[in-house]
Amino acid sequence: MKSIVIFGGAGFVGKHIIRRLVNKGFKIIVPYQNPTNEAKLRILGSLGQIATFQFNKLDDPRILKVLETADICLNLKTAWDTKITGYDESILNFNDKLINIINKNQNIRQFIFFSGLGVDEKIKSARSAAILNTEKMIHSSCDNSIIIRPGVIVGLGDNFLSKLIPIIKNFYVIPIFGSGKNKFQPVFIDDVSLFVEKLISEEINGKHTFELAGPNIYSYKELYKNLSFDLNKKRIFIPIPMILAKIVVKIIEKTPFTPITSEQLLLFETDNLVSNKYKNFNFLSIIAQDTRAIIKKIAEN
Repeated sequence: MKSIVIFGGAGFVGKHIIRRLVNKGFKIIVPYQNPTNEAKLRILGSLGQIATFQFNKLDDPRILKVLETADICLNLKTAWDTKITGYDESILNFNDKLINIINKNQNIRQFIFFSGLGVDEKIKSARSAAILNTEKMIHSSCDNSIIIRPGVIVGLGDNFLSKLIPIIKNFYVIPIFGSGKNKFQPVFIDDVSLFVEKLISEEINGKHTFELAGPNIYSYKELYKNLSFDLNKKRIFIPIPMILAKIVVKIIEKTPFTPITSEQLLLFETDNLVSNKYKNFNFLSIIAQDTRAIIKKIAEN
């Protein structure tokens, strides 16, 4: 039984990927740093198929041991909240240490890293800079490395619609950061998890970068209007100038209950679309599903 170590496996994306991989008979090991519900993770597979444990640092003997015997390593960790460590430490330095461990181990045949659509040197974001530098480091120092750049990932219980839909349901006046005209290209979680399953099952080797996005492009204002229509709610959308939004978010993100961070706010300033510089779903003969129909279904649930 092939074993796969998944960092960040306790999150929304990780759970969907795990569900697919356990059906293929893989053994899954999920190291985690923040408190999580281990029982809910373990029941995704058969008895003993999913192992979990908490760790603080990558030099934890348990981490070194599982990586010594693993066939594949998948890293979904690209933190948004880094009040303690900072993005270089939590993303770039973490992956640097992880790659060093992997390079000393000949058993791992694939390293898969989740980045993000639109990561670019032009974006003035500490998080994007850390991710982009991580991509460069991975490609320069790790054979059989795969970088996945997904768009905003949507699905039932995701981290985007699950926050947005209740706001539109319960408030008559809805703020939109900036003009609301910037565009993005969401992707359905089932398409992303299927892509990862096929990458692993078909043992894709070499160095690759993939952009994974759905066929539908929205402006933020257009999406908000679509959701209000799907929910049968009449809403007023008020643009909030970015300079004001940044001040407000900077204040509220210091509180324990932060609906959005300064880094997330930067996403509203630029388009988040495929660049067509990299491979996509076609590489594995997957046709991305219509996100308009999926979002409508989620809103109506």
